[in-house]
Amino acid sequence: MRVDDNVELLPDGSTQCAHCSTSIGGGGRGALAGALVVERPAAAIGPGLRAAPSLFTDRPIVLRQRLCPGCLVALATEVVPSDEPEFRSWHVEV
Repeated sequence: MRVDDNVELLPDGSTQCAHCSTSIGGGGRGALAGALVVERPAAAIGPGLRAAPSLFTDRPIVLRQRLCPGCLVALATEVVPSDEPEFRSWHVEV
């Protein structure tokens, strides 16, 4: 069953990349537990970031992504304070 454009849920409860079928989680682990985590400075967000994050928060802001370890497709992206716990978890209910 396809969860979104990039993640498929398998009958055993595990998840895999919808593009290359690499296992990315599930089976008692988080749905994206096997994904690669990449964290970059807020400036990497791109030209849409027009104001310095320091104007709005005292905490440094980062771009954090989870990528498929097989084909490097972006599975999830967050713009968060750098001291936030590593990626918010999510689970799939069948």
